[in-house]
Amino acid sequence: MGLEFGITELGLTERIEFFRTLSSWLTSGGGAFPVNEAIANTCDVYSRDEYKSLRAKMERVVRDYNSGQVLFSDALKGTGLGFTEQEISIIRAAEQSNQLRVAVPSLVEALTMRQNSTKALKGKMMMPVVGGFMLILMSLGVMIFMLPVVMEPVLQRDDSVIDKFPLIIRFYWFGSVWLRANYIIPILFALAPIIIFFTRNTRVVSQYIERTLMGITPIRRIILSYNAVMVVYFMPALVRASMPLPAVLNTLALSLNNTMVCTALKRAAYEHDHGSKLGDALAALPFRGSFRSAVEAGEKTGKIAERVEDLKVPYASEFERITKKATSLLMLVVMAGLLPFFIISMYTSLVAPMIALMEYS
Repeated sequence: MGLEFGITELGLTERIEFFRTLSSWLTSGGGAFPVNEAIANTCDVYSRDEYKSLRAKMERVVRDYNSGQVLFSDALKGTGLGFTEQEISIIRAAEQSNQLRVAVPSLVEALTMRQNSTKALKGKMMMPVVGGFMLILMSLGVMIFMLPVVMEPVLQRDDSVIDKFPLIIRFYWFGSVWLRANYIIPILFALAPIIIFFTRNTRVVSQYIERTLMGITPIRRIILSYNAVMVVYFMPALVRASMPLPAVLNTLALSLNNTMVCTALKRAAYEHDHGSKLGDALAALPFRGSFRSAVEAGEKTGKIAERVEDLKVPYASEFERITKKATSLLMLVVMAGLLPFFIISMYTSLVAPMIALMEYS
């Protein structure tokens, strides 16, 4: 087994561009361009320049598809380039129903929305979360390291003088004593982000993180709004691929990470597969009532994809509004709570030496 150099896997941005290129070829010439040539041309683009390390895999995709024995979706899956199960499922269903020209553009739009929403969410939440954590960490550093340097020499000389110090300095001093006696707590707090980062995908930790986040109302709203946006963008792509509706719901469940939403989608798939109307089956889904109404309207008219697609703009706007509101709330907590706490900590560390010098004199 040899070493591989260059690109060995396509990230989300590269996969979006791959499907966008494929979509352009499929829809060129008024949709009359042959599918096999569209696939060959797309794979050729990803066989040269910075993607030349993928040439062998792309050539195999074209060769396998042209053989007539392998579906394009299965050929993509066999490359090991990072195509997700959801993407493969959409392509497979579209191939089997001869709907690639319709499904691939919808897939590109859905993947683009996922990328933009995730990036926007991370960008807006980064400042208050990281800023708040750093302020707490620096405040603890003042209490654990700076105060003892000033206070201990004075107290070693006469420990009764602590009663003469201002209340706030006494409060911080006793807090410092407690933190140093229970040093494992600040150590775990400082290491928590690193521990969570490396264990976030394990079953136990991911479930604990999810339960904690879902218990915080502003974050719960963000999570549900984000999942709603993902559903209204991906569901039309799956439906247009002529995938059976129970399979659509199960595929959506596999593509989302929230247990509550996934469980509701799987249950809805089971109930719809056993005779329930799709709108009734989706009643337990923790989304806004407009989603169920759109599905029911689409079910009656036979245009589920179109009715759900109508929710894209309002749901995306709602997600942006909720995210902005939650971010503002977190910033308020940081600026009105944690920042003053840090300032007072620094003030205490500056005033304490003056009190200590007075005691020495």
